[in-house]
Amino acid sequence: MMVNGSQDTGVSAIWVLANICYAGMRAQGHPSRVWRVLAFVFGFPGSLVSWLVVNEGSNRAYGINLPPRQG
Repeated sequence: MMVNGSQDTGVSAIWVLANICYAGMRAQGHPSRVWRVLAFVFGFPGSLVSWLVVNEGSNRAYGINLPPRQG
C-alpha cells in the first residue's frame, strides 16, 4: 500500500511558494513577465486572489511590508 502524503505535500509546497512569489513580484513591481506568468499558473487559483488584493508596486503584500526592489 502506497501512501500519497509526501507527494501531496510536494505539490502543496510548490503551490504555496508560487503564490508567495507572485504576490511579492506584484507588490515590488517586478518587470519580468515570464516569471510572473509561471508563478501565476503554478499558484492558481491563489495567485488570482493575490492579483485582486495586492496593489502593483505598493511594496506591501497581505499586510507585510516588503523592501523596495533594487535595480
